[in-house]
Amino acid sequence: MNGARELGKLFGQGEFRSGKLLIVSGKHARGRYFHIYTVGDDGSKTEVYGILGGQPGWTEYYGWLHKGKWQDDFFEVCKRQQQAVEKHRAELMAEKEARRRAEEEKVRNALAAY
Repeated sequence: MNGARELGKLFGQGEFRSGKLLIVSGKHARGRYFHIYTVGDDGSKTEVYGILGGQPGWTEYYGWLHKGKWQDDFFEVCKRQQQAVEKHRAELMAEKEARRRAEEEKVRNALAAY
């Protein structure tokens, strides 16, 4: 599943729409899949990133099926998504740290009251 694993981790599972790009990511029995489509004004989809070769579900590898300006758009979407993931991760760490400090304070107060 060359390529799908890393991108799948970044976008999670499901469909992600940004402008004229539709990103479809998920899991199957042997790993992850990842496809990118351009969406026309009429709603038609053209796959631009997907399986280049190998046995689907077993040894497939991914890459650009068609090159064009959508690649730059996708890289910008990746940057924004990475920033969102990092922000979320920082928020989770801050919450965890706040809970840890509150628990320490609770224990300290309980012991001080002895």
